Amino acid sequence: MLKAVILIGGPQKGTRFRPLSFEVPKPLFPVAGVPMIQHHIEACAQVPGMQEILLIGFYQPDEALTQFLEAA
Repeated sequence: MLKAVILIGGPQKGTRFRPLSFEVPKPLFPVAGVPMIQHHIEACAQVPGMQEILLIGFYQPDEALTQFLEAA
């Protein structure tokens, strides 16, 4: 059984990505039209035998990242 771990950090300042990081969590920054984290999840899902993908980080439950994960 294979597991993947994707580190997503947390809601730190994100000063290098301002003004985009004021409204969008860094894992949800758009890359080629989709959130960056979605590229990672889809790549992990293609690995044969992958059973579980763990996202390690801390975001408040009412933030956009939670909404993205619930919709997925």
